[in-house]
Amino acid sequence: MHLEKLDLNLIVALETLMRLRSVSAAAEELNITQSAVSSALKRARAHFENEIFYYDGHQMVPTPFGAELENIIPQMISQLRALSRMRSHRALSDINRQFTIIASDYIAAVFLSELSKRLASEAPGITLSVIPFTDEAISRYRRGLIGFMIGPDFSIDPASRSNLLLEEQFTCLVWKNNSIVKNKLTTEAFEACPHVITNFFLADGKSHFERWLLTSGLNVKVAAALPSFVLLPYYVSGTNNIATLHKRLIPYLKGNPELSFMEPPFEIPTLREYLVYKKERQRDNEAELLRQYILTMPD
Repeated sequence: MHLEKLDLNLIVALETLMRLRSVSAAAEELNITQSAVSSALKRARAHFENEIFYYDGHQMVPTPFGAELENIIPQMISQLRALSRMRSHRALSDINRQFTIIASDYIAAVFLSELSKRLASEAPGITLSVIPFTDEAISRYRRGLIGFMIGPDFSIDPASRSNLLLEEQFTCLVWKNNSIVKNKLTTEAFEACPHVITNFFLADGKSHFERWLLTSGLNVKVAAALPSFVLLPYYVSGTNNIATLHKRLIPYLKGNPELSFMEPPFEIPTLREYLVYKKERQRDNEAELLRQYILTMPD
């Protein structure tokens, strides 16, 4: 497609080059040859009458004009992707499409599983693809390739919009024969027990509880750091370890007779999980219908 003599496929190639700074990496992602990427860059240079990139040693560096394009093109690509997904559907039940959502295993277990059950009867044409927080997933979200994220406030992309989805409190999980914890979990016992924590979010890798723990003044030893909330019980059973996790996970774990749930001996700040999406998604009728439906889910 051409607009004002500009092949819009060149914009896609430029966005990939701007992000990856490599002809070979761009070719691999776009699934075309390196010569095709080089040809696209040559045609883009001819159209804009600017080099756009130059090589500083082995690294691609944008020219000042290229830097201007770099500030515009990603947003433009995101808007075009939203435009391409626009449909005339007015009911969720009319949609036949897969939606990808970035979420923790905790949200996948306690919230998205219930959403999937409801959609199975009310909108059976919708498929949910749930993927974990990774750098690649976040990159795809920012490029408009993934529709939604669900996460706490510190995981929200600043260029995104969000809706509060749920609020959560915490409980402590111990082995029933824990020799440190008796009938009541005290602050002293909490500090004496080795802790099993999660370590999977982007940036510093810490979840809501671990972030609070750093500022709490408590002195704890970490026995293990895991990439999943649902793995925590396996590192508690048969040990003096302790895990602090979401109360909504209790129904999924209470069937294990070796484990006991105890109230924390202090107040842990409320966790707030948000449904996060790019504003361009509101032009995507189907995604907007799903977003509104998600927000009707019971807390």
